[in-house]
Amino acid sequence: MGSPGAQAAVPEVVDLDFEKFLSVALADSPPDIAEQLRAGLKKRYDKPPVEALELCLGRNVPLAKARQLLFHPGEEDMRVYPELIAMPPAGAPDSHPQRVVQVCSLASLYLVHSKSWETVRPFVEAGGLKQLALSLAHPNPYLASQAMSALMHITDEELLFPWHDPPETPDGRGPRSGPYGLVWRRMYELSSASPFLANLLAHYRPGAEPAFPGASGMALRLFAFYVSWMRRHFTQDGKLSLSLGILELLQRWAGDKEVSEDERQLANQLYQDFSRFPPAKAAEPAESEAGAGGAGPSQLQQQHHLGGLDSADGEEPEHHLAAEASHVNSGPSADNEAEQLKERGNEAYKRGDFTAAIHLYSSALDVLVPTERLLTEGPRRATYHANRAAAYMARAGAQLREGDADTAGHLEGVDYGSEGLGARHLEAAVLDCDLALQLDAASSTAPKTCLRKARALQRLGRAEEAAAAARTGLEKCDGGSEVQRELRALAKELEERAGRAAGEKQGAKEAEEKKAVDKAQGTAAVGGAGVAGAPAAAAPAGAGATNWNDMD
Repeated sequence: MGSPGAQAAVPEVVDLDFEKFLSVALADSPPDIAEQLRAGLKKRYDKPPVEALELCLGRNVPLAKARQLLFHPGEEDMRVYPELIAMPPAGAPDSHPQRVVQVCSLASLYLVHSKSWETVRPFVEAGGLKQLALSLAHPNPYLASQAMSALMHITDEELLFPWHDPPETPDGRGPRSGPYGLVWRRMYELSSASPFLANLLAHYRPGAEPAFPGASGMALRLFAFYVSWMRRHFTQDGKLSLSLGILELLQRWAGDKEVSEDERQLANQLYQDFSRFPPAKAAEPAESEAGAGGAGPSQLQQQHHLGGLDSADGEEPEHHLAAEASHVNSGPSADNEAEQLKERGNEAYKRGDFTAAIHLYSSALDVLVPTERLLTEGPRRATYHANRAAAYMARAGAQLREGDADTAGHLEGVDYGSEGLGARHLEAAVLDCDLALQLDAASSTAPKTCLRKARALQRLGRAEEAAAAARTGLEKCDGGSEVQRELRALAKELEERAGRAAGEKQGAKEAEEKKAVDKAQGTAAVGGAGVAGAPAAAAPAGAGATNWNDMD
């Protein structure tokens, strides 16, 4: 019996949702690996990347919500997942919020969420397949393998959904116009509106190490599923044609002794089946890609494509531009409401009220998008992000009252008295610039956005990234605009500064080396003076060597 003053230990609260997540995640793992995985997931549960999630989602994310997003998401959470697993900007460091969030979210999707149709369906409808297609080419092989595995789960007809023979609807509508219409459209869009085929088939690497074990076999099975599904639902008389590039790849695959027998047989079966039809006509390159050298992704997409697509009712599924998901989406929608909010934000910016400007630009981003504007919404929202980036930069050095905080945007809920607030403003500006460029990379305002990004990175001390942003902006410029001159001047300044820094570093290194040499030479001179500077003194009698005269 314990002493009267002793307190009973407080039992640890068990999160049943997290335990359910673990039971699925660890189900197929050997005991030793399961223990390591459990420890890693528990660590992530204890300390989820709240700050990175807030920066990516542009809103306050409490600890409980962060855990829900990662480990037991609801339907609306899964509609946000395409943003969570999106590829970070090119060249982004490991600490970039999007990279941090992608690592956590993609692991959860691969381990658990992609194994439940009820869970993953809203993810597919929200454009998640396209993000997985992009992640197939991720430079991190672990993330590429997770994207591949998630796609394998989603297309598993025994585990998840009967893609080839979907359930009939009571009113007799087909899958493209029934309750699965949006799912069907998203899967169809992989044929042309994403680098899916190019990234998938790039995992066949004759004579080279695979990105991860089993990569080529998984890629071939996914390809077989996809062309079979497309032929069944989107061709007339089952005549789906493959591009000459795909046919040649399959023929080589079928004869490759370095891959498994199963792979060779499947590749040969696909080649024999589809080579009966004339190859699909080559796709016309986009104007910006014409004449480009190298074998970039756009060229691979031109080489790896399908032809002969049609539909039973004579219409192909409608292609929609996936508008950026709104994080609040509250309040009424009006054709010009967002534009009015933007104009008010511009007025606030001009009078120096940057806090109001940030709030108004954020409100513009949260306005629901009317259906008739879906196809043109990207450039408009890019402007809102770019303007908010300018407001963040302008406010980065301002004196703000401790205890106050933004009510919207990337810094929502962040106390103005927080340490490092200026740097967080600049990071928010960089994130907004990246979002703007993702939404509209080819507009006339893109160079100005690159300039803002470069200046924000410069102020953050990230000179190499700043120089890269400036060079990107210069590539987007046409004509002798003021923005082009500023970008050129900034790029030159950054390059000269980098050159001076390198020179100073080299000079310091040479000075240290010279100092070390001089020190070594000085030591040798001092140490040798007693030997070479004077004749050695004669040893006194009886000292040192034996005096043989004393022996008589």
